[in-house]
Amino acid sequence: MKRCFAVLSCLISLVILCGCAGKNRTAERASERAQAYADAINHSYEKPEVIYAFLTEDTRAKISQEDFCTAFAKDRTYPYITPLYLFYPEVTVSNDGMEAMVVYQQAARIIGMTYEVRFQYENGDYYVEDWSQFIDGSYLDKFQDIPYSLDWYYNPEDIR
Repeated sequence: MKRCFAVLSCLISLVILCGCAGKNRTAERASERAQAYADAINHSYEKPEVIYAFLTEDTRAKISQEDFCTAFAKDRTYPYITPLYLFYPEVTVSNDGMEAMVVYQQAARIIGMTYEVRFQYENGDYYVEDWSQFIDGSYLDKFQDIPYSLDWYYNPEDIR
């Protein structure tokens, strides 16, 4: 009798755990994570480890947090007219809820500029596939052959 009760308890616990596992796999949760990711980029840019925590396991396996933070800081120093700022995420979730495509509006001087990323459901939540240019180093290409200098902007006393 005790053995039967123990087996039944284990089965009930397993059913409850399986039922909770897909609980976060909803369009609502994907939208919440998409907004949280935008907030991290917009407001935690001085702490890129916050952004790193949103990356998929696969992405984090390809780049360490330290290397990501170094690349993010270098990329952030590039003389952008408008730094990366995301808003109004439009989320499209797959039928099985395992992935979501998110299209953000991007602050820019070009109307309608967007920023697209893919979110993947893993470990009970949605994580983003982004920043591949940090992994392959292609983000450094924009630092080559810059035809101008912004020294005058940063050092107005040097203007003659």
